[in-house]
Amino acid sequence: LQCNVAPLLVEILGEESRMLTPALRTVGNIVTGNDKQTQAMLDADVLHKMQFLLNHERRLIKKEACWVLSNIAAGTEKQIGSVLGRYGCMAHVAEMAEHATWEVRKEAIWVVSNVATGGNKFHVQSVVECGAIDSLCSVMDINDTKMLMVALDALESILRVGQELGKDYCSFVDECDGLEKLELLQEHQSDDVYKKAVEIIETFFGCEDEAEDENLAPALDGDTYAFGIPQKQIDESFEEECPANGHGAAPFATYNFAAV
Repeated sequence: LQCNVAPLLVEILGEESRMLTPALRTVGNIVTGNDKQTQAMLDADVLHKMQFLLNHERRLIKKEACWVLSNIAAGTEKQIGSVLGRYGCMAHVAEMAEHATWEVRKEAIWVVSNVATGGNKFHVQSVVECGAIDSLCSVMDINDTKMLMVALDALESILRVGQELGKDYCSFVDECDGLEKLELLQEHQSDDVYKKAVEIIETFFGCEDEAEDENLAPALDGDTYAFGIPQKQIDESFEEECPANGHGAAPFATYNFAAV
């Protein structure tokens, strides 16, 4: 970088040549460094070449491009904002995270996850608008424990930000069959996956179970409907609180709502 190679590397990234792959790998290694080194590549306008790389016909180039983006997205909030600010880039990555070949999907999911877990709440809102929830839910039924945890951590972060912003991201998850997949992950062989799935369900979806309990129809008890209050408790309440009871008045009649 001291030799000012960053602009030269970025220039190669926009060309079809045998130097494309090694140049892209070199850029990837640079952005895995510290924030200053990552910023040097951003200043050289590396993001300007991303659409070309993400649309490349070679799977390896797409994978390496997502790897570069994931490392930039692991940087500062300003650097995360740079990724999101490149028009169409994040939406393309989210689409790849859902539909590309698995090698490419894994790297794309890392991009989404790094933005969701490392960005501020406005970054998170932006990545959701690019299709992040669909992407994350799409990998929650894969047989890859590490990537499951990456997706679950990102989803948890998104749902937490949704609560802060008053956004109903839980509905987005449900529409993507994410809630059903979360419930299935409670049976996962990995304790980490199991615990994270339970935590997400209890934290963000637990209220639905309570609402269902409140709306349950009264149960049929023999020929009468039980409304959830024990008869013993009702009788004792009448005896203690009603002044007519115990003073020669006719006993209170109970009503039998006979089932038809």
